[in-house]
Amino acid sequence: MINAWGRNVLVVAFTAVCLTAAAQEKGENPATNSERGATSVKRETIKGRLPRYFASLVNSEQKIEIYLIQAKFRDQISKLKLELEKLESQQMQDIEAVLTTDQRQKLFDFRDSSRKKRSSGTTKGDPRLPNEAANDLPESESSANRQTSSPANK
Repeated sequence: MINAWGRNVLVVAFTAVCLTAAAQEKGENPATNSERGATSVKRETIKGRLPRYFASLVNSEQKIEIYLIQAKFRDQISKLKLELEKLESQQMQDIEAVLTTDQRQKLFDFRDSSRKKRSSGTTKGDPRLPNEAANDLPESESSANRQTSSPANK
């Protein structure tokens, strides 16, 4: 009988502690919630996109947490993407600097003709004949393609 009474007291005390903690969490001001990256207002209105295969795994609270994480990293990632674009542009300029003026002019001509083809939209796929496309392959691959594509081997 004393054990049952002691157990009841512990249950009541535990319940009181839990209710107090929950009340304090609900009454938090937005400044203390900023450690997670957003205020409670943002938590309700925040949108995002779940990574592949997550939709069937997570509940609504986890979705919000994932969206908050994505929002936290979004600016940093966009800055890094811009920096990557700048580095790739600089790399291409350095590569083009290796070319002679004739080679550089041919490169610009190739790019212009490619842009014209894309903008006209008339070409679908590779307009070259199959023999011409095979000539672009290294010798070992092109000879292997010729052997396998002959009617006798089919």
